[in-house]
Amino acid sequence: MLCLNKKTEYALAALGYLSERTHRVASAREIAQACLLPSALLVKILKCLQHHGMLLSTRGVRGGYRVVADLDEASLFDLVAMMECPDKPGAECGCMDHAADPMARVRLTRSEPAHGPAMALQYKLVQFLKDVKLSDLVLPGRRIDVPAERLAVAGTTTLRSYTNAHSSH
Repeated sequence: MLCLNKKTEYALAALGYLSERTHRVASAREIAQACLLPSALLVKILKCLQHHGMLLSTRGVRGGYRVVADLDEASLFDLVAMMECPDKPGAECGCMDHAADPMARVRLTRSEPAHGPAMALQYKLVQFLKDVKLSDLVLPGRRIDVPAERLAVAGTTTLRSYTNAHSSH
């Protein structure tokens, strides 16, 4: 089964939390507690999102993060690329070069597909990821619905629990 990695999943949860608080900042600690995410990894994710222009951070006691990117323009493909970015804060990483090159792709498998069917699948997956805008995943009132029976499955993940607790039904 194909699935998003934890960093992308946690980034979506954090963006969802911040999108509900458009007029104020939220600290990494607040986001981690509210979304039940590991603080250390979340801090790295938030710094990555800041480095790529998705978030703005404010330092200090009342500091935190807020969304500054246009989530109608940013795609799930972009977010996946950001989360695959090497951890080199301040360096020009090149992970967003795909925006200028329509044939560029995020590596969805451990190796490049060598056969036609795998290449076709890779192409379709990339097109799908590009078509899903972050606003459709994280903005209140616009989130893509998740069937209730999927949320009730035993052993639900923290993102599913977060989605259930913050759904706009």
